[in-house]
Amino acid sequence: MKKKNKFIMIGAVVGAMTLFTATAFAYSPNTTGYDAFKAVLKANHASGADMGSATVNGNFSLTVDGETVLKADGTGKMGKAGGEHNVSGDLDFTLMGVERQASLYSSGDDGVHLVDRTHDLHYQVINLDDKHAGEHRDWSDKEEFQDRPMNKVEEALLDFLVGDLKDNFSVANQADGSKTITVDISKEDIPLPLRLLMDAASAQDKIGRAHAPEAHAEWGQLGQLPFFQGLEGIDLKAQLPELTDDVAIEHVRLQMTVDANNKVQGVQGELEVSGKDKAGVTHRVELEGAGNISGINATTPDAYDPAGKSVERIDVATFDDRS
Repeated sequence: MKKKNKFIMIGAVVGAMTLFTATAFAYSPNTTGYDAFKAVLKANHASGADMGSATVNGNFSLTVDGETVLKADGTGKMGKAGGEHNVSGDLDFTLMGVERQASLYSSGDDGVHLVDRTHDLHYQVINLDDKHAGEHRDWSDKEEFQDRPMNKVEEALLDFLVGDLKDNFSVANQADGSKTITVDISKEDIPLPLRLLMDAASAQDKIGRAHAPEAHAEWGQLGQLPFFQGLEGIDLKAQLPELTDDVAIEHVRLQMTVDANNKVQGVQGELEVSGKDKAGVTHRVELEGAGNISGINATTPDAYDPAGKSVERIDVATFDDRS
């Protein structure tokens, strides 16, 4: 009898341990995706010093209450040749049904060329110095931009802000060593620290709107160009309601593709926000965007060819005198 009771006790202990282990694994957070996300932030990419040229593709859309306000697609090429930094790019967008296409070419020799592809018009911008360019800095200036790994303090702050959202991260490993990291967050999952930060950002945005400077006269001059004609009648304030009450993030989705060295190759994001305007009307705003980098150290920016084209000069030094 005692022997039987001994086996029962042993069986009970083994069963309890098995149940405890299964329960522990069932409720242990799966942080594999979050750890992969942090690995990207902690990687040191040497301030992009190894990126002499690249191609960047991107798209963006803005929808308000189910109506598309803006949809844009763009491609940019950056590279260095002969000691000069060259840039070329194309931008196509549709703003409230009005379509526009433009291209830009920038080189050390000819300055900046702008092409209005919608109307087949060509412009050369001259005297674009630092003063008129808004103290423009070179995109590869190492002194102005330092890409560094995330330190311990920043990591601890990130862990605190993310909180229980670590389970919302996932990672898919590819055969070539690259990874796709995804975070998907719904309204109910957003932790209190992030909600407090969102409220603070909303309050700061209201202050910024109240103290926003008046538009410079140069914008009025630019409006005379055919490229902008047809856009001036669009009332963006009416299309983009100012959310003042019950502002909430309904859904956030971010997907990153990184290579085997944890360098970001592409990013795709979705953000859905709801709230009420001053009149108490509820609105829902959705933003979607994506971008990817390719052709690293294998990109040659396109060069502008003025042959056979009528090119109008825009002298920034006397811009205010343009009629």
